[in-house]
Amino acid sequence: MKSITFNPFPDDLDLLLDAFFAVEQDSTIQYASTGAEIVLGYKPEELIGKKLLDHVHPEDRHKTDGSVDQVMRTKSVMDFENRYIHKDGHIVHLLWSTSWSDKHQLRLGVARDISRIKQAEAMQKTLLAISETVHSDLTLKGIYPQLHQLLNTQIPGLDICIVQHRSQDLEIEFKSDNYWQPSLVALNPDDLNLSTSEIAIALQVKDKELGLIVFRLPAAMLNDNQQDLLQFTAAQITTALERQQMLERLQHMALYDPLTDLPNRQLFYDRLLQALARARREQHGLAVLYLDLDKFKEANDLLGHSAGDALLRDVAIRICTCVRDADTVVRIGGDEFVVLLNGIESRLQAWSVAEKIRHTLNQTFYWQNHSIEMSASIGVALFPEQGDNAEQLVTAADNAMYRAKDSGKNCVR
Repeated sequence: MKSITFNPFPDDLDLLLDAFFAVEQDSTIQYASTGAEIVLGYKPEELIGKKLLDHVHPEDRHKTDGSVDQVMRTKSVMDFENRYIHKDGHIVHLLWSTSWSDKHQLRLGVARDISRIKQAEAMQKTLLAISETVHSDLTLKGIYPQLHQLLNTQIPGLDICIVQHRSQDLEIEFKSDNYWQPSLVALNPDDLNLSTSEIAIALQVKDKELGLIVFRLPAAMLNDNQQDLLQFTAAQITTALERQQMLERLQHMALYDPLTDLPNRQLFYDRLLQALARARREQHGLAVLYLDLDKFKEANDLLGHSAGDALLRDVAIRICTCVRDADTVVRIGGDEFVVLLNGIESRLQAWSVAEKIRHTLNQTFYWQNHSIEMSASIGVALFPEQGDNAEQLVTAADNAMYRAKDSGKNCVR
């Protein structure tokens, strides 16, 4: 082992928490203060005779070579940052002040460990990036993968699973690892336990639970900053979920009838235009049925609006039981309903559905202690026979419905 040849102020230098190095032009270490062990984990005697550049992080080697060249040209470099590999393998961020000594023909440098500062800066940058991602124009499906990537900059190897409440069930919305099945314990936010590999945090606004976020941890335990990061992420996702649900409610209110929860007139015309385009492209037919309840006004006037509302909801349910999932049932207004039948190839087929609806509505309705007899007049219009566009078809079906009314009601025309 090479002996120490440079040690001008041993007592003072060894009091420093920073590391002081004296190295030859080729970076061979001639002297290292006791601060070297604090910064890099090596005792001074372990470093003497070794190359200081061998401990530089590989990604910072090029810029460190440039700094060395600058010291040789200008005699000093202040506030130069680079990364070194600690004896135990973790990365250390150092801030250098370095000069060249003509007297000793050595580079003299003081290195301060700024790892905590850099980690704090990186954490702040990650927190800001998470917030910006959540508040961006991305959909939730676009947000989740980006959040996973950002979290991995601070906790490498972390996996996340987003679980959202749907009706009475929990449904997985996103998993960073498709082969991972979160344990039942992890899906209970009351069972948080940092000693296990999974942590669940409730996504909750006041008393309303929107879902859960489950974190699968790498082998290492989390420090306080990393735990705060997970809590912050959960809060941000809660904000995103709350915003999405609000937008979904507003969209639903704009497109659905609040009483029956059927599509409204606007959504009906959107679907009818799409169905017409598909029918033209695939060369098949479709039908529009226009229904008007024959005895609704009498029941509503006799029993009141509460009974009328209940009757309209029951009518909507009964009509829906008569059609396929691919069809659309619409409350167009008042006691009028429209049905869009896709893939209808004959008037007989459309007529059969209309008769099924009529017979279903002829069955007695019940409200509280009252029985209500109901019927419907139904008009049928086929594409392309009765109309080549949306307005023509709806008008033809409406006119046919009035013909059914004029024919004595409770029939199909």
